[in-house]
Amino acid sequence: MSETVSHTEPGDQTTASKAEYDAHLSSPDAIPRSRRVIYTAITCLLVPVILLGLEVTTRLTLPHVSSLELFVNAAQQKAQVANQQQSVIFEGDPLLLWRLKPNLDRAVWDFTVVSTNGQHLREDRSVGSKAPGTLRIVCLGDSVTFGYRVPVVWPDKPKDYDPSWLPFPALIEQQLRQANPGRAIEVINMAVPGYTTHQGLAWLRRDIDWLQPDVLVVSFGWNDASFSEAPDTETDITSRKVVGVRWLIDHSQAFAHATRWLRAKRQPDHPPVVQPVSRVSRGEYLSNILAMVQLARERAAAAVVIAAPYRDRKTNPPEAALMRQYRQALANTMQQHQIPYLQILELTDDAAAANEGWFGELIHPNHMGHRLLASELLKLFSAQGILKDVAVPTMKLL
Repeated sequence: MSETVSHTEPGDQTTASKAEYDAHLSSPDAIPRSRRVIYTAITCLLVPVILLGLEVTTRLTLPHVSSLELFVNAAQQKAQVANQQQSVIFEGDPLLLWRLKPNLDRAVWDFTVVSTNGQHLREDRSVGSKAPGTLRIVCLGDSVTFGYRVPVVWPDKPKDYDPSWLPFPALIEQQLRQANPGRAIEVINMAVPGYTTHQGLAWLRRDIDWLQPDVLVVSFGWNDASFSEAPDTETDITSRKVVGVRWLIDHSQAFAHATRWLRAKRQPDHPPVVQPVSRVSRGEYLSNILAMVQLARERAAAAVVIAAPYRDRKTNPPEAALMRQYRQALANTMQQHQIPYLQILELTDDAAAANEGWFGELIHPNHMGHRLLASELLKLFSAQGILKDVAVPTMKLL
């Protein structure tokens, strides 16, 4: 019989032994499982501890950076909401760039006395889940619906104003409650100065399901048409990733300082000259409003659209012409889609000179203009049966 003999060279034996030793060292069994768990836990805890320490150090040693300052970059928008004077009532919002500060108590802002609830709304009460049997009307809009300078107040006399001068959402609630004693009726002022339909649509998409409106009243216009260095689709990107980054900036001073530093580093010495554009193009403006109406109808809510007020054609002729284009396009689109639409002659430039008593200045109705808005809106509710079994009063203007 032949016998097989394995032959190993001395060098091969040394190499094999070394490989086995290295394999042993790299094997998970070389470190006890309990010790590996401890090492992993320490590593996982170390990262948040370092981040927490960085956050605490930043807050203790560096000045506070407002998220409003970082979110609002366009000069036109900064002038409206983010400079030192305007930021009295505004703060940063990760989705919408800015919002009303919560729990304001008769703050005086730009000749307007403003109080808010904890949900950043110009309301005197908290808005909760809609109770059964409640009629809830949501008024979504910009500074017109918000009630800019209604009531008007002078900064040196902050308590000297007429509390009966109310924005039209509050007037509608007041009138409907008086006509329907015992009926739960809520009219929510869901409006922020400076907002466009781009922001309004994003806000409505986020909150409509918990608000559960029976009627949605929509009014936007001047901010959409107004010029800025970039459109809202670029300055207010609403993707989850971008909103998530803004959320970190809003909640972390360390992240906010890092963001401001990086932006300063990237700032060009000679910024390019940009051609101003409307914040929301006419086509997008119409699409956004149609999308708001569709959101309401999908939830069995009625929708009403109000034309943006504008006083005259002489003060700013190019702007007046642009506003007419937006208003006419909106009227045609609402008629085409059979959407209830309210355009008040006295609050347009077609009634210029005779309509000055309804305005505080070029684009905002005064307290009497808001009474007119409330009166005409109640008439529309009644004529089209929008409030169904609710009694709709006729409102006196004086």
